Amino acid sequence: MKRLLASSLVTLMTIAAPPVLAESGRKTELVELGASVDRMQLRHDFDAGWVIDNQNILYRDVTRDHYLVTLREACRQLDVRGRRFSFFPSWSWQLLASNTYEIQPAAGQECDVAKIEKVDADRAKTLREAAERRIW
Repeated sequence: MKRLLASSLVTLMTIAAPPVLAESGRKTELVELGASVDRMQLRHDFDAGWVIDNQNILYRDVTRDHYLVTLREACRQLDVRGRRFSFFPSWSWQLLASNTYEIQPAAGQECDVAKIEKVDADRAKTLREAAERRIW
C-alpha cells in the first residue's frame, strides 16, 4: 500500500512539476514573430529609441529591426521629455527570458522590464508616429 501511494505521489509530482519549474525561470517575456521564446538573438547595436508612453519604449537597431520594451508598471521618470535613460544590463548579442532587465533613468528609480517584443516595420512606424505626437 505504501509503495502504491509513493508511486502515485511521484507520478503526480512529475506531471505537475515541469510547468511550475519552467514558469519560475522566466523573468522577462521575450516575443519574436508572435511567439514567446526563451532567448532572442540580436544582430546589431541600437541606434535610436522612442518613448511611446511611460510604460513602452521602442528601440531600433542599425539594420532597422525594431523592439518594443514594455515595463512592468508605469515609470514616472519617462514622463519628463528629454530625460536620458539606459537599458540595464546593457544590450548584448542575446536576450534571455531568465534574466531581469531594467530601464535606468539618469535620475530616479529604475523601472523593471516585463516584455521585449520584436515588431514588424508597419507596427514600428505606427508606434514612432504615436511617440512623435505624444503630449508631454
